[in-house]
Amino acid sequence: MTHQLRHTGDWSYFHIPELEEKGLLHGFFTASSPVVTIDKTKGRDFLDLFCLRDFIVLHQEHGDQVHVIRDGYRPMSGDGIVLLEKNVASVIKTADCLPIILFEPYYPIASIVHAGWRGTLKGITKNAVNIMTGLGGTREKIIAILGPSVNVCCYTVGEDLYTAFKEKGFSDSIFRKAGNTLFLSLRQANKEVLSKEGVSVIYDLDICTLCTDGLFHSYRRGDRDKRQINFVSII
Repeated sequence: MTHQLRHTGDWSYFHIPELEEKGLLHGFFTASSPVVTIDKTKGRDFLDLFCLRDFIVLHQEHGDQVHVIRDGYRPMSGDGIVLLEKNVASVIKTADCLPIILFEPYYPIASIVHAGWRGTLKGITKNAVNIMTGLGGTREKIIAILGPSVNVCCYTVGEDLYTAFKEKGFSDSIFRKAGNTLFLSLRQANKEVLSKEGVSVIYDLDICTLCTDGLFHSYRRGDRDKRQINFVSII
């Protein structure tokens, strides 16, 4: 399966068409797209365009809390959502952190998490997998999609993060050294987590938000207050 860039109305986003055919409506939006916020600005346009009945935007905290959406429950804060309701979109905002979508098509059940370095260290991806399987999903049938984020080509970090990740059991392969500069791969770190949790089907868009010439907002490039949205829904 390969990802494609789609333009729909005012929105442009990357998605995997084959997964949409399996019932997963999803998108990793570009910087030119409108932002769907907690106060639901542009919300009606978003709902109408994608034929959805509701959407959820969290106040993100760089933590590991993952909520389960069913029976009308609508949380306000956290960094991950597991979806059981259909035609409800879960939205995660990013500007360098890694958005991860998880989908078990045979249940069906889906999740989206905000995995920056803090969330990755705290185990948010593992939490989402365990919640999905605890609700009845099958671990070996889960499909993971890694969206746009700052990549190992650009993500410079200090020795403190190297130590923190090593203490949590991550391998040296999530880092790259060039002279005295250390680079971190959030993608590789989360692939290690997913593999340990029994998720073997992983699609990596491998798009860097920092060096793609403004296609995405990047906190490290100076977009301090700007975010793009990433969403998932079961249809």
